[in-house]
Amino acid sequence: MHAMGLFDWFKSPPPIDAGTLTMIEHAVTAVDPLIRQVAGYQGKLAPAVRHALDYCTDIVARIPGPYEISRAAFATDPLVHALFATADDIETMLASNQCARDLLHDPSFGGGQCCAMLGMRHREKAGFGTQLSGSVVRRDEAQRALYFSDHTLTAPAPDLDTVKNRLRIALFDSLLKGLAGEITSVRAERDDLNKEQAIESAWARSGQSSHAPEAHTRRLDELHARLQSTADALQPAKLLDTLVACLVAPEPYLHLAPVTVSVDRTGIITAEGSGEPLHFAELTGRDQRRWAVMLVMVNQDEARRALERFEFSRRHIVI
Repeated sequence: MHAMGLFDWFKSPPPIDAGTLTMIEHAVTAVDPLIRQVAGYQGKLAPAVRHALDYCTDIVARIPGPYEISRAAFATDPLVHALFATADDIETMLASNQCARDLLHDPSFGGGQCCAMLGMRHREKAGFGTQLSGSVVRRDEAQRALYFSDHTLTAPAPDLDTVKNRLRIALFDSLLKGLAGEITSVRAERDDLNKEQAIESAWARSGQSSHAPEAHTRRLDELHARLQSTADALQPAKLLDTLVACLVAPEPYLHLAPVTVSVDRTGIITAEGSGEPLHFAELTGRDQRRWAVMLVMVNQDEARRALERFEFSRRHIVI
Protein backbone atom coordinates (compact mmCIF):
# COMPACT_ATOMS: atom_id res chain seq x y z
CA MET A 1 0.00 0.00 0.00
CA HIS A 2 2.74 2.46 1.01
CA ALA A 3 4.94 1.52 -1.96
CA MET A 4 2.01 1.96 -4.29
CA GLY A 5 1.30 5.38 -2.80
CA LEU A 6 4.95 6.39 -3.29
CA PHE A 7 4.95 5.44 -6.96
CA ASP A 8 1.69 7.33 -7.47
CA TRP A 9 3.70 10.53 -6.97
CA PHE A 10 5.64 9.81 -10.18
CA LYS A 11 2.61 9.13 -12.33
CA SER A 12 1.73 11.68 -15.00
CA PRO A 13 -1.60 13.43 -14.48
CA PRO A 14 -4.42 12.00 -16.61
CA PRO A 15 -4.75 13.65 -20.03
CA ILE A 16 -7.28 16.45 -20.32
CA ASP A 17 -10.20 15.55 -22.55
CA ALA A 18 -10.81 17.54 -25.72
CA GLY A 19 -14.02 19.14 -24.46
CA THR A 20 -12.34 20.47 -21.30
CA LEU A 21 -9.35 21.70 -23.31
CA THR A 22 -11.69 23.63 -25.59
CA MET A 23 -13.38 25.32 -22.63
CA ILE A 24 -10.01 26.07 -20.99
CA GLU A 25 -8.82 27.90 -24.10
CA HIS A 26 -12.19 29.63 -24.37
CA ALA A 27 -11.85 30.86 -20.78
CA VAL A 28 -8.27 32.06 -21.24
CA THR A 29 -9.17 33.95 -24.41
CA ALA A 30 -12.14 35.60 -22.71
CA VAL A 31 -10.28 36.63 -19.54
CA ASP A 32 -6.68 37.34 -20.67
CA PRO A 33 -4.51 35.50 -23.23
CA LEU A 34 -1.43 36.40 -21.16
CA ILE A 35 -2.37 33.43 -18.96
CA ARG A 36 -0.92 31.17 -21.67
CA GLN A 37 2.56 32.37 -20.65
CA VAL A 38 2.24 30.38 -17.40
CA ALA A 39 3.72 26.89 -17.65
CA GLY A 40 1.14 24.19 -17.01
CA TYR A 41 -1.81 26.58 -17.07
CA GLN A 42 -4.08 23.98 -18.68
CA GLY A 43 -3.50 21.45 -15.91
CA LYS A 44 -4.18 24.08 -13.25
CA LEU A 45 -7.37 25.21 -14.96
CA ALA A 46 -8.83 21.81 -15.87
CA PRO A 47 -10.45 20.93 -12.51
CA ALA A 48 -11.64 24.51 -11.99
CA VAL A 49 -13.26 24.62 -15.45
CA ARG A 50 -14.97 21.27 -14.88
CA HIS A 51 -16.26 22.46 -11.51
CA ALA A 52 -17.66 25.69 -12.97
CA LEU A 53 -19.34 23.83 -15.83
CA ASP A 54 -20.90 21.38 -13.36
CA TYR A 55 -22.10 24.36 -11.30
CA CYS A 56 -23.70 25.93 -14.38
CA THR A 57 -25.28 22.59 -15.30
CA ASP A 58 -26.81 22.38 -11.81
CA ILE A 59 -28.24 25.90 -12.09
CA VAL A 60 -29.86 25.09 -15.43
CA ALA A 61 -31.31 21.86 -14.01
CA ARG A 62 -33.01 23.85 -11.23
CA ILE A 63 -34.71 26.40 -13.50
CA PRO A 64 -38.47 25.61 -13.32
CA GLY A 65 -40.44 24.56 -16.37
CA PRO A 66 -41.09 24.13 -19.14
CA TYR A 67 -44.36 26.10 -19.10
CA GLU A 68 -46.49 26.82 -22.15
CA ILE A 69 -46.71 30.54 -22.98
CA SER A 70 -49.77 31.27 -25.11
CA ARG A 71 -53.12 33.07 -25.13
CA ALA A 72 -54.81 29.82 -24.09
CA ALA A 73 -52.41 29.34 -21.19
CA PHE A 74 -53.08 32.92 -20.04
CA ALA A 75 -56.71 31.97 -19.54
CA THR A 76 -56.08 28.69 -17.72
CA ASP A 77 -52.65 28.82 -16.01
CA PRO A 78 -52.39 31.12 -12.93
CA LEU A 79 -48.64 31.45 -13.41
CA VAL A 80 -48.91 32.66 -17.02
CA HIS A 81 -51.79 34.93 -15.97
CA ALA A 82 -49.49 36.51 -13.37
CA LEU A 83 -46.57 36.90 -15.77
CA PHE A 84 -48.48 39.09 -18.23
CA ALA A 85 -50.99 41.87 -17.62
CA THR A 86 -53.11 40.80 -20.62
CA ALA A 87 -53.07 38.08 -23.26
CA ASP A 88 -52.14 40.76 -25.81
CA ASP A 89 -48.91 41.35 -23.88
CA ILE A 90 -47.82 37.82 -24.79
CA GLU A 91 -48.13 38.73 -28.46
CA THR A 92 -46.27 41.99 -27.88
CA MET A 93 -43.43 40.11 -26.21
CA LEU A 94 -43.21 37.58 -29.05
CA ALA A 95 -43.33 40.25 -31.74
CA SER A 96 -40.89 42.74 -30.21
CA ASN A 97 -38.30 40.38 -28.76
CA GLN A 98 -35.39 40.07 -31.20
CA CYS A 99 -34.62 36.54 -30.05
CA ALA A 100 -38.20 35.47 -30.80
CA ARG A 101 -38.10 37.21 -34.18
CA ASP A 102 -34.88 35.44 -35.14
CA LEU A 103 -36.23 31.98 -34.37
CA LEU A 104 -39.07 32.44 -36.85
CA HIS A 105 -36.52 32.76 -39.65
CA ASP A 106 -34.39 29.82 -38.50
CA PRO A 107 -35.05 26.81 -40.76
CA SER A 108 -33.81 24.38 -38.08
CA PHE A 109 -37.02 24.80 -36.06
CA GLY A 110 -39.40 23.55 -38.72
CA GLY A 111 -42.59 24.59 -36.95
CA GLY A 112 -44.38 23.39 -33.85
CA GLN A 113 -43.14 24.25 -30.37
CA CYS A 114 -40.01 26.23 -29.61
CA CYS A 115 -38.28 25.99 -26.23
CA ALA A 116 -36.39 28.85 -24.54
CA MET A 117 -35.66 30.50 -21.21
CA LEU A 118 -37.95 33.38 -20.31
CA GLY A 119 -36.36 36.07 -18.15
CA MET A 120 -38.24 38.94 -16.49
CA ARG A 121 -37.91 41.56 -13.79
CA HIS A 122 -39.91 40.56 -10.71
CA ARG A 123 -41.59 43.64 -9.24
CA GLU A 124 -44.01 44.50 -6.43
CA LYS A 125 -46.16 47.63 -6.20
CA ALA A 126 -47.64 48.92 -2.96
CA GLY A 127 -51.15 50.34 -2.89
CA PHE A 128 -54.58 50.19 -1.27
CA GLY A 129 -57.72 48.23 -2.17
CA THR A 130 -60.65 46.22 -0.90
CA GLN A 131 -60.22 42.90 0.85
CA LEU A 132 -62.82 40.26 1.70
CA SER A 133 -62.37 38.82 5.18
CA GLY A 134 -65.06 36.18 5.67
CA SER A 135 -68.28 38.07 4.90
CA VAL A 136 -66.79 41.48 5.73
CA VAL A 137 -65.48 43.75 2.96
CA ARG A 138 -62.58 45.87 4.19
CA ARG A 139 -61.74 48.98 2.20
CA ASP A 140 -58.47 50.91 1.89
CA GLU A 141 -56.45 47.89 2.97
CA ALA A 142 -52.69 48.05 2.28
CA GLN A 143 -51.83 45.65 -0.54
CA ARG A 144 -48.90 44.65 -2.70
CA ALA A 145 -49.40 43.72 -6.33
CA LEU A 146 -47.08 41.32 -8.13
CA TYR A 147 -46.11 42.07 -11.71
CA PHE A 148 -43.33 41.35 -14.18
CA SER A 149 -41.59 43.51 -16.78
CA ASP A 150 -38.84 43.38 -19.42
CA HIS A 151 -39.80 39.91 -20.70
CA THR A 152 -36.93 38.42 -22.70
CA LEU A 153 -36.53 35.06 -24.42
CA THR A 154 -33.04 33.52 -24.35
CA ALA A 155 -31.38 30.54 -26.07
CA PRO A 156 -34.33 29.36 -28.22
CA ALA A 157 -34.03 25.86 -29.67
CA PRO A 158 -36.28 23.14 -31.08
CA ASP A 159 -35.87 20.98 -27.97
CA LEU A 160 -35.29 21.39 -24.25
CA ASP A 161 -31.92 19.60 -24.13
CA THR A 162 -30.43 22.04 -26.65
CA VAL A 163 -31.78 24.99 -24.68
CA LYS A 164 -30.23 23.68 -21.48
CA ASN A 165 -26.85 23.14 -23.13
CA ARG A 166 -26.89 26.66 -24.59
CA LEU A 167 -27.82 28.09 -21.20
CA ARG A 168 -25.00 26.13 -19.55
CA ILE A 169 -22.45 27.71 -21.88
CA ALA A 170 -24.08 31.15 -21.55
CA LEU A 171 -23.82 30.99 -17.75
CA PHE A 172 -20.17 29.89 -17.97
CA ASP A 173 -19.51 32.84 -20.29
CA SER A 174 -21.20 35.13 -17.77
CA LEU A 175 -18.65 34.09 -15.15
CA LEU A 176 -15.82 34.84 -17.57
CA LYS A 177 -17.24 38.22 -18.57
CA GLY A 178 -17.61 39.22 -14.94
CA LEU A 179 -13.95 38.44 -14.23
CA ALA A 180 -12.79 40.05 -17.49
CA GLY A 181 -14.65 43.20 -16.49
CA GLU A 182 -12.86 43.30 -13.15
CA ILE A 183 -9.48 42.90 -14.86
CA THR A 184 -10.34 45.71 -17.27
CA SER A 185 -11.12 47.92 -14.27
CA VAL A 186 -7.73 47.11 -12.72
CA ARG A 187 -6.00 48.05 -15.99
CA ALA A 188 -7.92 51.33 -16.13
CA GLU A 189 -6.90 52.04 -12.53
CA ARG A 190 -3.26 51.34 -13.41
CA ASP A 191 -3.41 53.78 -16.33
CA ASP A 192 -4.99 56.48 -14.14
CA LEU A 193 -2.34 55.96 -11.46
CA ASN A 194 0.44 56.27 -14.03
CA LYS A 195 -0.97 59.60 -15.22
CA GLU A 196 -1.42 60.83 -11.66
CA GLN A 197 2.14 59.81 -10.76
CA ALA A 198 3.52 61.67 -13.78
CA ILE A 199 1.64 64.83 -12.82
CA GLU A 200 2.71 64.59 -9.18
CA SER A 201 6.35 64.05 -10.19
CA ALA A 202 6.25 67.07 -12.49
CA TRP A 203 4.90 69.25 -9.68
CA ALA A 204 7.57 67.99 -7.32
CA ARG A 205 10.37 68.75 -9.81
CA SER A 206 9.04 72.20 -10.64
CA GLY A 207 8.98 73.36 -7.04
CA GLN A 208 5.99 75.55 -7.86
CA SER A 209 3.36 73.62 -5.93
CA SER A 210 1.72 75.13 -2.87
CA HIS A 211 2.15 71.78 -1.09
CA ALA A 212 5.23 71.05 1.02
CA PRO A 213 7.85 68.69 -0.48
CA GLU A 214 7.04 66.16 2.22
CA ALA A 215 3.42 66.03 1.02
CA HIS A 216 4.58 65.33 -2.53
CA THR A 217 6.87 62.59 -1.28
CA ARG A 218 4.10 60.92 0.70
CA ARG A 219 1.75 61.14 -2.28
CA LEU A 220 4.35 59.68 -4.64
CA ASP A 221 5.04 56.82 -2.21
CA GLU A 222 1.31 56.10 -2.00
CA LEU A 223 0.94 56.12 -5.80
CA HIS A 224 3.98 53.86 -6.18
CA ALA A 225 2.53 51.34 -3.73
CA ARG A 226 -0.85 51.29 -5.50
CA LEU A 227 0.84 50.95 -8.89
CA GLN A 228 2.89 48.03 -7.60
CA SER A 229 -0.31 46.37 -6.33
CA THR A 230 -2.09 46.72 -9.68
CA ALA A 231 1.02 45.56 -11.55
CA ASP A 232 1.19 42.44 -9.39
CA ALA A 233 -2.52 41.73 -9.97
CA LEU A 234 -1.98 41.86 -13.75
CA GLN A 235 0.93 39.42 -13.85
CA PRO A 236 0.05 36.25 -15.86
CA ALA A 237 0.51 33.93 -12.87
CA LYS A 238 -1.71 36.13 -10.72
CA LEU A 239 -4.34 36.31 -13.47
CA LEU A 240 -4.31 32.51 -13.63
CA ASP A 241 -4.79 32.25 -9.86
CA THR A 242 -7.66 34.75 -10.03
CA LEU A 243 -9.37 32.82 -12.83
CA VAL A 244 -9.02 29.52 -10.95
CA ALA A 245 -10.44 31.10 -7.79
CA CYS A 246 -13.43 32.48 -9.70
CA LEU A 247 -14.23 29.13 -11.33
CA VAL A 248 -13.77 27.14 -8.12
CA ALA A 249 -16.08 29.47 -6.15
CA PRO A 250 -18.55 30.94 -8.69
CA GLU A 251 -21.38 31.59 -6.23
CA PRO A 252 -20.69 35.34 -5.69
CA TYR A 253 -20.83 35.88 -9.45
CA LEU A 254 -23.77 33.65 -10.32
CA HIS A 255 -26.49 31.95 -8.30
CA LEU A 256 -30.11 30.81 -8.51
CA ALA A 257 -32.70 30.99 -5.74
CA PRO A 258 -36.20 29.45 -5.76
CA VAL A 259 -39.11 31.85 -5.20
CA THR A 260 -42.71 31.10 -4.21
CA VAL A 261 -45.32 33.87 -4.08
CA SER A 262 -49.05 33.43 -3.39
CA VAL A 263 -51.41 35.74 -5.29
CA ASP A 264 -55.11 36.06 -5.97
CA ARG A 265 -56.58 36.22 -9.47
CA THR A 266 -55.98 39.98 -9.70
CA GLY A 267 -52.27 39.65 -8.85
CA ILE A 268 -52.52 40.85 -5.25
CA ILE A 269 -50.02 39.09 -3.00
CA THR A 270 -51.74 37.06 -0.31
CA ALA A 271 -50.68 35.19 2.78
CA GLU A 272 -49.20 31.79 2.15
CA GLY A 273 -51.93 29.20 1.72
CA SER A 274 -54.71 31.69 0.93
CA GLY A 275 -53.92 32.31 -2.73
CA GLU A 276 -52.49 30.57 -5.77
CA PRO A 277 -48.81 29.68 -5.17
CA LEU A 278 -46.56 30.70 -8.06
CA HIS A 279 -43.18 29.03 -8.39
CA PHE A 280 -40.26 30.50 -10.29
CA ALA A 281 -36.57 31.16 -9.69
CA GLU A 282 -34.42 34.28 -9.51
CA LEU A 283 -31.08 34.27 -11.28
CA THR A 284 -28.46 36.74 -10.06
CA GLY A 285 -25.61 37.40 -12.47
CA ARG A 286 -22.33 39.27 -12.45
CA ASP A 287 -24.04 42.70 -12.28
CA GLN A 288 -25.99 41.54 -9.19
CA ARG A 289 -29.32 42.29 -10.88
CA ARG A 290 -31.95 39.61 -10.42
CA TRP A 291 -34.00 38.01 -13.18
CA ALA A 292 -37.05 35.82 -12.66
CA VAL A 293 -36.41 32.86 -14.97
CA MET A 294 -38.21 29.76 -16.18
CA LEU A 295 -38.11 27.41 -19.14
CA VAL A 296 -40.99 27.92 -21.56
CA MET A 297 -42.53 26.52 -24.72
CA VAL A 298 -43.82 28.87 -27.41
CA ASN A 299 -45.96 27.88 -30.37
CA GLN A 300 -44.17 29.07 -33.51
CA ASP A 301 -47.38 29.62 -35.46
CA GLU A 302 -48.73 31.85 -32.70
CA ALA A 303 -45.44 33.76 -32.59
CA ARG A 304 -45.50 34.18 -36.37
CA ARG A 305 -49.05 35.55 -36.30
CA ALA A 306 -48.06 37.97 -33.54
CA LEU A 307 -45.12 39.19 -35.60
CA GLU A 308 -47.26 39.64 -38.70
CA ARG A 309 -49.82 41.69 -36.76
CA PHE A 310 -47.03 43.75 -35.21
CA GLU A 311 -45.43 44.47 -38.60
CA PHE A 312 -48.82 45.30 -40.13
CA SER A 313 -49.62 47.81 -37.36
CA ARG A 314 -46.23 49.48 -37.87
CA ARG A 315 -46.89 49.96 -41.59
CA HIS A 316 -50.36 51.43 -41.08
CA ILE A 317 -50.22 54.43 -38.79
CA VAL A 318 -53.41 56.46 -38.44
CA ILE A 319 -52.74 60.19 -38.03
